[in-house]
Amino acid sequence: MRGPVDYRPLLTELGLTDADAVHVLEAAAGSHTRLAELRRVLAGLVPPGCAAFALGSLGRHESSALSDLDLAVVYRRGACDPEAARSAREALAAVLRQRGHDVPDKTFHSAVALDDLLGDIGGRGDSNDHLTYRALLLTEGAWLANAADAAAVVDAVFGAYAGGATTRGRYLTSLSNDLHRYYRTICVDYRFKVENAGKHWAVRYFKLRHSRKLWHLANLAVFCRAALLPDDARDGWLAEMLPQPPLLRTAEALRPLGGLPLCAGLVTAYDAFLAALADPDTRRALDHLAYDAREASPVFRRLRAGAERFDEAATAIVGHLWQRSPDHLVRYGLL
Repeated sequence: MRGPVDYRPLLTELGLTDADAVHVLEAAAGSHTRLAELRRVLAGLVPPGCAAFALGSLGRHESSALSDLDLAVVYRRGACDPEAARSAREALAAVLRQRGHDVPDKTFHSAVALDDLLGDIGGRGDSNDHLTYRALLLTEGAWLANAADAAAVVDAVFGAYAGGATTRGRYLTSLSNDLHRYYRTICVDYRFKVENAGKHWAVRYFKLRHSRKLWHLANLAVFCRAALLPDDARDGWLAEMLPQPPLLRTAEALRPLGGLPLCAGLVTAYDAFLAALADPDTRRALDHLAYDAREASPVFRRLRAGAERFDEAATAIVGHLWQRSPDHLVRYGLL
């Protein structure tokens, strides 16, 4: 999305007020401000043929002052020298860190060639990292530098699925399957990071039960809605919807299916989750919470109750999709 994210029309439709979604609104406004400032600061630091993206909470317009910044740099071979792209990624990370941003060197630790992301989708040369890039560029990739190149990258990723002569599927199932695959991958990745890599569990646990689950729900809803569109309108609508923040994506899918009122509970439950993530004391309590001590923690019990409310709202939405788009939900979402 290029402009600010405005949830207020949706809140009005749902019969909610600003007070019901304070943290959703604050996260959207704060993310827009951060993106605008970063785009100004980073202008001119990335060569042509290369683009920089913010992924994660900032890309979803759900960030707070406590959020880290997942920086992805993607370049096109033949249009940008690989060494120039790698140098640009290092320069961007240095500038961002100097300005106080936490830029992790994890999945997105170096510049990546677009050809590498698209050349072996689903094959032996594919990887969890490449899958992560594709899924997040399509659904939460906000450009930071070189907007035109960034748009070309996203179009190429979408086109890699849409252009499959034999495997794309009438409903673009090759893409929906890869998005399902990414969701299941991050669910299992939680086990690895906590059990094997020694990472702390609590924040990751609640992200799985809120932001990760919402991302998956939004994709299910969008593809169930898309299945009911004329064949010649489907790809364009999907390409327009997938970059929307998950709450808006879910609402846009449910509105024509008569399920929009079900989003009210989703919004209010998610607002409580964003409030927790934006609160330093809550984050600190979760970061120091031992798993065996969780039941004695008021913070844990409060967030778990919120996760259960979120589950109730999500379950109601899936039940509605079951009624309105059952064939697609069963055949492509479940089986």
